[in-house]
Amino acid sequence: MFVQVNRDNQMEDREADLDRVEQMVEDRLSRIADKVTRAEIHLGHVKESRTNNPEFRCMVEVRPENLAPVAASAEGVGVEAVVRSACDKVLHAYDKVVGKQGAR
Repeated sequence: MFVQVNRDNQMEDREADLDRVEQMVEDRLSRIADKVTRAEIHLGHVKESRTNNPEFRCMVEVRPENLAPVAASAEGVGVEAVVRSACDKVLHAYDKVVGKQGAR
């Protein structure tokens, strides 16, 4: 599985270490790694919250072999938390798609 991490121009290097994000995604999606050709991660800075903690958005899109792409996103405080949440959501969505394909 090829992992591509993109971030918007408002995020700083200290907020999102791309190598660490890539490793987190590979670990989280390891159980479907042999069934997916590519995973794209898009990180973005959403806004500053009232507590001066920046909020982030993470969108994860996986491209399974012979199926349409499956995507999910999450928002929250902390890059690691939103990446984990988005990966968990995309795994759930992937399982639904594969389950529907198996039922046919």
